[in-house]
Amino acid sequence: MSLRASDVMVKDVLTVPETTPLKEVARLFGERKITGAPVVNAQGELVGVISETDIIRKSTSIGAWSPSTASQIMTKPAVTVAPDDSLQKVCELMYERRIHRVVVGEGQKISGIITTMDILRAIASNQMTKP
Repeated sequence: MSLRASDVMVKDVLTVPETTPLKEVARLFGERKITGAPVVNAQGELVGVISETDIIRKSTSIGAWSPSTASQIMTKPAVTVAPDDSLQKVCELMYERRIHRVVVGEGQKISGIITTMDILRAIASNQMTKP
């Protein structure tokens, strides 16, 4: 039996309100030792994803506009997968989109997150297939 997204995902997901200042996002990333997080609106609904790369690329751009909140530089819409999607499907999606994380959930409800490191951990643990 093949692994599903729910088998590999991290369930303790830090979400970032869309109004969070970028300095606070960067601080949270460093504190939690993560490189990205889902962005949610005031109702707690998924509206995008923000990563260290987004912060570096978009906040150091030359120009008059200087972003200050997560909503201004997040990637939207967030790329999502269902908890019962196969890990192979997750990997193919990440490869095709050239992304390092997907949000696991149904609709706007977040169940977890999968990063490339989570997939590597599953491979290293020899968990790519269940007995």
